[in-house]
Amino acid sequence: MPLGITLRATRVALAAAASSALLLLPSASAEQRQFLVHEEAAPALTSDDECSAEGGEGCALNALQLRAHKKNEAEPESLLQMTGSELEARRDFEAENRTGIWHYALPCYYSCNKKPGFCENYCGPMNACCKYEISGDPPECHGVRFWPVLSFYTCVSTGIQESTPDANKVPTGGGTSGPQELIYANSPDLLKPSDASVLTFYMYRSQSSENYDPENQNMASLAGVLWYLHNEIVWHPNLQRSGTNFATPKTRIEKFKVSTKATQPLWDLGMNFGVVNAFDLTKCTGPYDCTNFKEYGYPVGCENWLGGEASFPHGQWVDQNMYPGATWYSLPGPCSSKGFGEKTEACMMSEPGGACRNQTVPTGAGDCTYVYEKVGEISIDELEGINSQGTFVAMGYQEYNKDTDKGYGTDFWNGKMSMTANQNRIDAASALFKKHYPDQEDLADPPCDFNKNKFYAYASR
Repeated sequence: MPLGITLRATRVALAAAASSALLLLPSASAEQRQFLVHEEAAPALTSDDECSAEGGEGCALNALQLRAHKKNEAEPESLLQMTGSELEARRDFEAENRTGIWHYALPCYYSCNKKPGFCENYCGPMNACCKYEISGDPPECHGVRFWPVLSFYTCVSTGIQESTPDANKVPTGGGTSGPQELIYANSPDLLKPSDASVLTFYMYRSQSSENYDPENQNMASLAGVLWYLHNEIVWHPNLQRSGTNFATPKTRIEKFKVSTKATQPLWDLGMNFGVVNAFDLTKCTGPYDCTNFKEYGYPVGCENWLGGEASFPHGQWVDQNMYPGATWYSLPGPCSSKGFGEKTEACMMSEPGGACRNQTVPTGAGDCTYVYEKVGEISIDELEGINSQGTFVAMGYQEYNKDTDKGYGTDFWNGKMSMTANQNRIDAASALFKKHYPDQEDLADPPCDFNKNKFYAYASR
């Protein structure tokens, strides 16, 4: 399947839920109330039936996927009678036995000396102070899969195994890694900014109700994400909206504003984009063992299915995708040789990924090829015109049936192989984004200029 990026685990304690919980106990002190804002720890990540980079007929672009496990728990009334020392003991118990995160769901920025990143004295062993989707934060903030809150800097579990840090770090042209430890250390052109052009455009992903960053993940153009939904998701009955290899339902389409810049070795070949790499639990699984990072650093990858050199590594979908402009992207992140829960500090230094940590515009250095910002989302229900999921299911309706090539109770997905119908769906999604974000600028999708033969010429050297 193109661009498999299924992930499991992590849940997010939303601020709205926290606010409603506090309203239940208006007489509670601030110290007592903080314990009302908590969730049970996310289950450990497990391996998913993910697609390799070579893909298969049962696979398609699998936008980011998590398994949601939310549990509403009522606090004992005795909480209001707890003393300060008892509350402190409860905090310690929760930190150790529930999440491993100290000062759970509390602000940490000032307690950590106004420095994002590792803050073990306040957040706990191997934990960090981070804010959701801040691409300029240190690498340890970019593999987080469980966010207690989204709106401010808070303590999080990094999922990084402890390792001995290297004291001899020398910044490169774009990020924080030292040349002597980088996997591409023997390529001087990757240690400095490139001459490539900066491209700014939108990427999209279909998503469940969970929130996490797009690094070591795969994305798509708007046409690409709609084809993924059409080919992989909406034909499941009863609005399951699950994929072939996972069960968590899709609920929305997210939109990211992304700026990219090719590294110099890639630019010298006349390309803005590298190969699309596939990821499984944040681990790069191909193609060709992901050797391209040593050669080109961490540029953004692209793929289309128009035939030719850009239709790799999932050429089996050529002539099967009739969505005009469908394109897929990969955003390589830190320590992509290891899966979530296996990453180490040393690995994240030697394999920094391409998200720029200290830049607002990518430099084209090997570790600073893209920046991103989430700028919106739309509901799949609203896109299809479904006002009530319960009513839709009760009436026996179906979004799309592969055998009849149409829906029942809705005609939104009728005609999968019709370019006209597909363009109408693209226009409908674009109009819905415009409705919710009327002041958002229009940005054209750049051409996918990846060339397999030129790109992998290094393999014959």
